[in-house]
Amino acid sequence: MGLLLATDMNIGEVAGLSFFFPGSASAWELRGVVRYRRGYHYGFEFLSLTAGQRESLKAYLATLEPAD
Repeated sequence: MGLLLATDMNIGEVAGLSFFFPGSASAWELRGVVRYRRGYHYGFEFLSLTAGQRESLKAYLATLEPAD
């Protein structure tokens, strides 16, 4: 997941993430580790997806068009 944050985080730092996933009625609450940073743009790797979240994410990603 990519985020724009007004804070300083380091590669490898773990954070709690809370967001509404497309098609989900409730917020996803999970942990992620910073794997990428350029300025205030961060890339997170999810650490604690449930099996249901993993399937929802996989199904959603299958509907997206490839980026150029």
